[in-house]
Amino acid sequence: VAVTSGREVGGRSLALPMVDVHTVGAGGGSVAWRDAGGALRAGPRSAGADPGPACYGRGGTEPTVTDANLMLGYLDAGSSLAGGVALHRDAAERAVGALACELGLDPTEAAAGIVRVAGAEMAQAVRVVTVERGVDPRELALVAFGGAGPLHAASIADELGMHRVIAPVASGVLSALGLAVSERRRDLRESVLLSGEQLRRGTVAAAVARLADRGREELGDAEAEVRATYELRYAGQAFELPIEGHAEPDPADLRAAFDRAHADRYGYEDPDAQLELVTIGVAVALPGGEPQRNEEETAQPKGQRNAWFEGRWVEAAVLGPGTCEQEGPAILELPGSTLVVPPGWSARADAETVVMQR
Repeated sequence: VAVTSGREVGGRSLALPMVDVHTVGAGGGSVAWRDAGGALRAGPRSAGADPGPACYGRGGTEPTVTDANLMLGYLDAGSSLAGGVALHRDAAERAVGALACELGLDPTEAAAGIVRVAGAEMAQAVRVVTVERGVDPRELALVAFGGAGPLHAASIADELGMHRVIAPVASGVLSALGLAVSERRRDLRESVLLSGEQLRRGTVAAAVARLADRGREELGDAEAEVRATYELRYAGQAFELPIEGHAEPDPADLRAAFDRAHADRYGYEDPDAQLELVTIGVAVALPGGEPQRNEEETAQPKGQRNAWFEGRWVEAAVLGPGTCEQEGPAILELPGSTLVVPPGWSARADAETVVMQR
């Protein structure tokens, strides 16, 4: 898992070690609106959980992505969410209908537009962490998580030319599950600025040992695993690249690893430039827990539902969670999320994961 030493979140810079995640202001609660130029937009403002989307029946009146998904048949108007929250189609239609009047669109067309715009925002976020880093998303599988992720996953994959989607059955609570089973960890860093003759194995190893001792003391376990990261740069550069390495690294190995990483990121390496070690980072960690596995059960058909695909209403098969193989159009209602399988896609599900392909 890629980790960064800092990132901007919600417009604020956080200088903390964190998973290298690019956030996007588009989700189920994102409010749809008409901008000054008359274009349809979705997000970044959100209705949140309270009052939430109009269809929650908690006093919300603004149209959201969830309201649009409900109108298009992807969500079940007769279902109840956690906490007994029922979905009200009539409230969604009023909210989206008001925006449709502003845009001069049919309410169904407006709902489809909201879903398309939100999907485009999500697809752009994927481009940021793939195309802009020299990675071709068409060679990858798209992992969908969150309550709304599986609703939009296939359309996002279509836009990016991807052919495979993986949706954990627990996608609606995947972040919480990850937190519950993740390792206990302390991250410590020390600025050193070593170069030339100063960059010696013994000097670096001593700094790593000091940080490791502190981390183990904070965790209260002398056997905790230690992982070291070295932030390096060519002399004269203003930004560093993190390189993972041994607790007692050979400077020649660090040099070779940095040259490769620099070539991967920037397209070239400079073997004649002096190497500078700016910061040493140490992660001291204890193993996390194991999630409880779901029992294998066959997915139960739940009938048919009209859903909007490719500009028209079609009958989509609706199934509950469990083992199945299903051609689209279909809707898989999972615990905490809903997976949309458009025409041209197929889904294969087991107790833990749903894999879609086209």
